[in-house]
Amino acid sequence: MAALFLLATLVLGGTLFLVLPTLEPDDRPFLRIPKSFDDLKALNGLLKKYRDIYPSRIVICYVITYLFLQAFSLPGSMYLSILGGAVWGVPIALPLACTCIATGATLCYFISAAFGPALLTVPRWKARLDTWSEKLHQQRDNIVSFLIILRIAPLPPHWVINIVCPHVGIGLVPFWSSTWLGVFGANVIHTTIGGGLDEMTSAADFHLISWKNFFLLSAVVVGVLIPVGLRYYFKREVASAATVQDPDLLEDLPGDDRILAVGPVPLPKKPTSPLYVSKGNTFYSDRQVEQDQDIDDDDDEDDEDDEDIILEAGPAIVIKSSQDGSSSGSATH
Repeated sequence: MAALFLLATLVLGGTLFLVLPTLEPDDRPFLRIPKSFDDLKALNGLLKKYRDIYPSRIVICYVITYLFLQAFSLPGSMYLSILGGAVWGVPIALPLACTCIATGATLCYFISAAFGPALLTVPRWKARLDTWSEKLHQQRDNIVSFLIILRIAPLPPHWVINIVCPHVGIGLVPFWSSTWLGVFGANVIHTTIGGGLDEMTSAADFHLISWKNFFLLSAVVVGVLIPVGLRYYFKREVASAATVQDPDLLEDLPGDDRILAVGPVPLPKKPTSPLYVSKGNTFYSDRQVEQDQDIDDDDDEDDEDDEDIILEAGPAIVIKSSQDGSSSGSATH
């Protein structure tokens, strides 16, 4: 993991070195990942200075930096979203920031899939993963909506979702799409704040916690839950229609089955077919009776002495002897 982080850092540094335009000596100190309001203001002025001269290069540097932060769950993503709104405005910065977050989280997804199995050998981490897996399994029918709400909620941290999802059966497509939609509401707030960054004097002017932002995120949550409610409603309607058509689909009442009384064992009914004959309470077919009689006759014949029995007399065979003198000396036939 340390080697991968070092390699990614070299890639980031090499990209910025090759793609960034040549900066004036006075501007170089401002080129850093923003971690405070002052850093954000300084970087905003720097990017706006070179934005019109090298527009594509600025976009590439912005995207590669955003992906690096998201892949390793480093702080500063919120400032980059605000910075994007300040540099390009909300119409461009909003889809760009959402795409960068979703793609960077997918890189974190791949890193966790590659290195996570080593952590699962620890019983403590394995127990936590089993707990998360059970919660997600309960919401398997509404997994995308569930993941979107997790992205909107402040808890758990987003990096936990990125690490856990590849180990609980969440596919790549629902993960990416739910991440993009889940951060949409927050990025609307951040990029909108960035649009007025030039007039702000401190981080208190962000007004992240306000009634406007609260109602905006609430509207996103309601929009996400509408498909869940519709799916639940139509599922009940289909189940009710099926129950009316087939009453056997009703679920059994709770409780164990109990035997109240045991009656006599019923005797088999006498068959009406003439192919059966009765012996006591047991019925046999004519073929079975004939086979039994043949077996009994064979047993009686075995008890008697072995004697030759003429079944049927055929015509007598006459053997003639030669009496003629001319045939004297010949053998008798």
